Amino acid sequence: MNRTTSRPRRRSLVALAMLGAITAGTAISGVAIAAPASATTRCATAGHAYLTQPGRVYFSGYEGNQQFGVPTVTYAQGTESFRLGGNGISPGSGVDFFVFDRNTGAQVGFVPGRPAQYYTSKAGSNCVVNENGPFFFTLPPGNYRLVANYFPGNNYRLVTDTVANIDVTPAPPPPPPPTCYYDPDNGGTICV
Repeated sequence: MNRTTSRPRRRSLVALAMLGAITAGTAISGVAIAAPASATTRCATAGHAYLTQPGRVYFSGYEGNQQFGVPTVTYAQGTESFRLGGNGISPGSGVDFFVFDRNTGAQVGFVPGRPAQYYTSKAGSNCVVNENGPFFFTLPPGNYRLVANYFPGNNYRLVTDTVANIDVTPAPPPPPPPTCYYDPDNGGTICV
């Protein structure tokens, strides 16, 4: 065998191997480039929707797992405010809140002006849906369930989450009118 013949052959084999490696590398890097585009956002917490009252936060767990149990919130009709929000929510999406009557299963309107549901503002790049509200429950006295639909940022799939049970009680009666009388020593009327 002639050395000059074997060299070009070896070079062509090396060239083919390099071309194969480059092609394989391109395919591999093509996969690597495609992976981040389909990867999910990384949020600091797992997804959850919540209801807040001043100083209190109510939610049942993360991404629908109800690990904390479903809390019950009691409101006097039309007298106490609440806010709605979420954390760990896919950026650019919001939380869709619904309320259902726990006795009949019927969906009910719970935010004035929005009869069927309440869709929050959208989560920013920090995965937080800032609290919306304050709102007041104007529902008739009864037992209700607050449910939320959202896309968590770390696991982009639709989650239906039972946030809290809400027991609405009748609004308290107004206080009795004050008793007033004329006090001649003070020269006027005094009310107690």
